[in-house]
Amino acid sequence: MDSGGMMYQKKPVRLLVMICIASVISMLSFALWPVFLLNLGDQWGLSNTQIGWIGGGYFVGYVIATPLLVGGTDRIDARIIYIFGCLSSALGCLGFALFADGFWSAFIAWAFVGAGLAGTYMPGLQIVNARLSPEFRVRAVPFYTSCFGFGSGGSFLAMGFFLTQSTHVMAAFVGAAAAVISGVMIFLFVEPVAPAVQDGGKKRHPLDLRPAFRKPLARGYIAAYGAHTFELFAYRNWSFALFIFVGAQASPALTPTLVSVIVSLLTVTGMLSSIFGAKLCLSYGRHRVITLIGAAGALMAVASAYTLDGPVWLAIGILWLFNIVIMLDSGALTAGTVEASDAHDRGALLAVHTLVGFGGGALGGPVVGYMLDLGGGANSMDAWFGAVMVMGLGSVVVAIIQWRFWRAGPTVK
Repeated sequence: MDSGGMMYQKKPVRLLVMICIASVISMLSFALWPVFLLNLGDQWGLSNTQIGWIGGGYFVGYVIATPLLVGGTDRIDARIIYIFGCLSSALGCLGFALFADGFWSAFIAWAFVGAGLAGTYMPGLQIVNARLSPEFRVRAVPFYTSCFGFGSGGSFLAMGFFLTQSTHVMAAFVGAAAAVISGVMIFLFVEPVAPAVQDGGKKRHPLDLRPAFRKPLARGYIAAYGAHTFELFAYRNWSFALFIFVGAQASPALTPTLVSVIVSLLTVTGMLSSIFGAKLCLSYGRHRVITLIGAAGALMAVASAYTLDGPVWLAIGILWLFNIVIMLDSGALTAGTVEASDAHDRGALLAVHTLVGFGGGALGGPVVGYMLDLGGGANSMDAWFGAVMVMGLGSVVVAIIQWRFWRAGPTVK
């Protein structure tokens, strides 16, 4: 119990492990579209820009649902919202399996899955925030946020299996079942907790997001997170297709199964990178470390683009390092927003954090798709060169934003 009378979880490690497992399971469908996009894009006669917009639809759904679902955690126990998010993901997957046969049907179904992520990812973090002491929470947040990388990595592995052994319909059905299982886990094993109340007993309206705009420090982390997720999800949405293209330069060409293993391992190492980056921030200063990470990410984007036509394992190795650098500041940016918040307005700050962040993520996929169309298609080296360079713009923006706060010093609140 803290000085304000708030009761915390007696077994925090067990809660953290359980919520991390549920988070990973809930994301099984994450790579469904990135893995099947080339096959379904050809089958449905889509341009690369349309393919990118379907991938972006995931984050459009996320952004639309965020103000109510994430902002609502200041008024409603995040446990309830998490369960609702799992149901949305399950319905989206079922819609993708049963009705998707072109651009709009796939976009809408995929948006429902994205809305489900809005109901699980940050509300899952709020489950942790409401039940752990401030001291344990600072260490726990990077572990929770890194589960996004672990969940997406497992999804790439599972969806790669379905690509070679089954169909997108069966993959979507399995994704729906996984979302239901995650919701059941939260219902059974997480005890209800009343949300924190602002001084004076007032509760903030779930759509009142003004607290996030009153805190310059939080605004800096939120803006940088938007640039970060633009880059991250531009990379994630197109990584399978990119590695298929790079693998085709080998003799013999890399198989889709091997590519799915590579992309899965790549995302898991990204998870470890996120934890390491958060620890660096605690030791050397958050703004300084994130600035340097952004600069390194921009350099790795250039290196990745220029080695695409080199030896295949060199190209894959540099792209792998690029992914590691992209993920270094992921947990650190979210932890920064949490640190800049107060208990009664944390939902508002995290809602804006995810609105801006996944708004950037929604743009990443179609921008890369447009660059591919502009450069001659997904089989063109020039097209992929431009696409990878555009990804790196996210790191440039992160470095600029955080450098300004680094220069301003610790007085910014």
